[in-house]
Amino acid sequence: MKDDEELGLKYDLRFLTEKEAAAEEGGEDKWFRVGAVLGLANAGPAIMQELTRRNIAGSADAFQRLYDLYEAIRVLKPMNYFLVTDQDADKVLEIFVRVNSGGTTLSYSDLLLSMATNQWRDLDAREEVRSLVAEINSNAGRQFSFSKDVVLKTALTIADVDVRFKVTNFTQSNMAKVEEAWPQIKGALLRAATLLQQFGYNERNLTANSVIVPLAYYLHLRGATDSYLDSTANAADRLALQRWVTRSLIKRGIWGSGLDTLLTRIRDVLRENAGSDFPVAAVEEAMATAGKSLAFDNAEIDDLLNLKYGGQRTFSVLSVLYPGLDLGKKFHEDHIFPRSRFTKKKLTESGIPAERIGEYLGAVNLLPNLQLLAGTANIEKQDALPADWIDAAFPSDEKRVTYIAENDLDNLPLDLAEFSVFFESRKAHLRRRLIHTLGAKPSDEAQGERD
Repeated sequence: MKDDEELGLKYDLRFLTEKEAAAEEGGEDKWFRVGAVLGLANAGPAIMQELTRRNIAGSADAFQRLYDLYEAIRVLKPMNYFLVTDQDADKVLEIFVRVNSGGTTLSYSDLLLSMATNQWRDLDAREEVRSLVAEINSNAGRQFSFSKDVVLKTALTIADVDVRFKVTNFTQSNMAKVEEAWPQIKGALLRAATLLQQFGYNERNLTANSVIVPLAYYLHLRGATDSYLDSTANAADRLALQRWVTRSLIKRGIWGSGLDTLLTRIRDVLRENAGSDFPVAAVEEAMATAGKSLAFDNAEIDDLLNLKYGGQRTFSVLSVLYPGLDLGKKFHEDHIFPRSRFTKKKLTESGIPAERIGEYLGAVNLLPNLQLLAGTANIEKQDALPADWIDAAFPSDEKRVTYIAENDLDNLPLDLAEFSVFFESRKAHLRRRLIHTLGAKPSDEAQGERD
């Protein structure tokens, strides 16, 4: 008991089988099942009768321990208890997770991973998953926050077994499939993470980590190697993937509830179309049947136009608006008219009437005043007015005209006086572009503007 004393342990609680807990014939029966305390009639004679039956009636320590257990559970009642008769292992696991939440936090996936670790033959599942999570999140310039849950979900998907986190899915047979496919799972996840990085995503703007699961499965199905990530021959397929990923992140509610059903349906479609490029139309049709349509209506388009600087979906919307950018390089969300000039004092000094200052302050951080700008250019731009910066950054007329057209900066005013006019004009341009890009039906008003 020396080790127990050093650890500060007072009682010895163990999970034992009936055989392990049984005393030798005629010997002292010292192991007491905790739940049996509910059957003791009282803390006096009933305990003495129990100790006598166990051949330890003369042990003061035994009486004290059983008395303490009786007091703790029957008198002090520090916990609520009930008898679980259901043999569903998943329910038992859920109860354990809830009960354990007050101590060292263990998630459902932690416990399932322990099951996988016990069933893998050659590899250490826990160490493999831990190291892969670290590699996906931090290596090769990546900055993500994928969890072991995502890795396990991808592993189940690629191993072609039920993707739900249920004890019954972590069978020896299924775990053997996962272990056998582990090299392919690892490679597919790393390539999928690199693709997301090339699409411009990181832990700040990737709003749904689960999107990597079907991405990795698709790369696995087509047997993609590292050359897929930058080959000219696969450029069109990568663009299709990027557009689908981005739209799914812009649309609300895609990667939330009903995730297992969604992943299963996407997996089925990808498997049926194995050998082809990414089947966007078929995938989106399957998503729609699961209540996860990627169609946008006009109200949603208007909602996107009110996204703010640094918002969760802002980067995705800006990347859809300007698909020609190489987002693998570092791009910043940039204020076209610098935010530093939008203070009450500076606006007043620029001649903006007092009654319009609130309007300016409310608009400066909204999408129509935002663009994606390369990191170096954004640093150089600082608080310069956009017209002045463009003249300095693009000395030739041809480059200047191209930049203005690509970024919807027509009729860019020279100062802040006409900011509101520019804001509303660019907002209308962005609305038409989003309607076209996201596939929403234009309203009669927007159709009239286009005509």
